[in-house]
Amino acid sequence: MNFSKEVAKLRNNQISSVYLVLGTESYLNRTLRETFIYSILKEDEIDLNLGIYDLGEVPLGTALEDAESIPFFGERRLVIVDHPLFLTGDKSKAKLEHDMKWFENYLLKPSETTTLVIFAPYEKLDERKKISKLLKKNAVIIETTTLSEKEMRSYLKTTIENEDFTVSSEAFELFVQLTDANLSVAMSELPKLILFGQDKKRITKEAVSELITKSLEQNIFSLNDYVLKKKVGPALELYHDLLLQKEDPIKINAIMTSQFRLLLQVKTLEKKGYQQGDIAKMLKVHPYRIKLSIQHMRPFSKKVLSDAYSGLIETEYRLKTGQGKREMQFELFILQFASNHSMV
Repeated sequence: MNFSKEVAKLRNNQISSVYLVLGTESYLNRTLRETFIYSILKEDEIDLNLGIYDLGEVPLGTALEDAESIPFFGERRLVIVDHPLFLTGDKSKAKLEHDMKWFENYLLKPSETTTLVIFAPYEKLDERKKISKLLKKNAVIIETTTLSEKEMRSYLKTTIENEDFTVSSEAFELFVQLTDANLSVAMSELPKLILFGQDKKRITKEAVSELITKSLEQNIFSLNDYVLKKKVGPALELYHDLLLQKEDPIKINAIMTSQFRLLLQVKTLEKKGYQQGDIAKMLKVHPYRIKLSIQHMRPFSKKVLSDAYSGLIETEYRLKTGQGKREMQFELFILQFASNHSMV
């Protein structure tokens, strides 16, 4: 990934005429957009020399016309183009026709006083298209692909260090877990921890636990862990907490079932010799979720996982057919499961 290198160039006023920003990591895309604006334009030039165009709403020609205009009371214009679906293999019928010939000519001879930035929040372009090939040949490409867990951890640690903060290893691990190793989520939550720990310049496990809210999926992951370990009391307590939060029993059961299905799939594929990365690609699931699933399911036999999954399917049937009190169906499931199964 060349993200940091190109950001540094922009901040040092090493600016090119055309950029292609390719990737789906929303935090990096937001950061890069701000970097383009505040590196290329002075604050009093933004209103005069910045144009932002959504190609789902306006034709590309409007953006190109702006790009070919001279700057107003400044050295450069900045034209940002969003949602260039014509660069992908998307078959959906676009509302607008875009002038590809004009775009091709512009890429071959871009304006010397304009920086044109095409934000393509996609995993890849359609390389068969002439315009995609031409753009990749004539633009500086900045990748904003989703970071691996290792890259995410490194970026996050560097950000924390740049704030002159320290973080305990336990606090950092919990923070990664509660944000699902997702950079965008982590960076949106980090300011709360920075503000809370301002006096001692330290992020603690207690602060992370108190300030970072668990998602429903994470709570249910904990619920499934209690089920497998036959911790009936904590399982029922967490389940009742979710009900108090107005979560629907059918929704809770559905997510539990989905998570157990994933555990079974991971168990089966790992037994066949597949590695974590291969499993993530095959199941089209974030690698961090696969990592947690592997850690979660290893102490348990496939039969235990399968029986829990089958029990949840039966519970779903009872819930949807109105058999008995809805809130009690999970209690019945966990009591039956705990009395009939050991961990292996």
